[in-house]
Amino acid sequence: MGFFNKHGIGETKSEMITSVIGADMQLVGDISFKGKLRLDGKAEGNIRGEYLILGETGTITGDIVVGTFVCSGRVEGTVNVKKLYVVKSGFIEGKVETMDLAVESGAVLSGEIKSRSQELRLVPGSAASEEDWELRTKEASFPAQAKKKGVALK
Repeated sequence: MGFFNKHGIGETKSEMITSVIGADMQLVGDISFKGKLRLDGKAEGNIRGEYLILGETGTITGDIVVGTFVCSGRVEGTVNVKKLYVVKSGFIEGKVETMDLAVESGAVLSGEIKSRSQELRLVPGSAASEEDWELRTKEASFPAQAKKKGVALK
């Protein structure tokens, strides 16, 4: 599959975890972050950021919009990411939309799974700009918030 290597799932040596939410922590509310976040506790709310690792003891109830998501824990909500890796202990219940999906044997995906088309990939010469992709993911994951801010939904 290509995402298993000696450093871990989807990781390289140069990618260091910048924030950790421990197994004994419980967060209620939206989380926004930069860098790489490891979540081993419980989060109730929407999560937006760059690279999220959900540990085996981690649970998320809410929507996730990140660039890369490695799921070893439990998620109930909408997952809208560029790259998704679900390992054998991972459990996702809800709507999943991604460009790149890898699922290890034993993982559970329950709900709607949608793979974005090639037109939305962020590659040189692509018709979709990064700003357009970000707007579309915001609209798809948080339609009520987009309406409040006056963003036209298509």
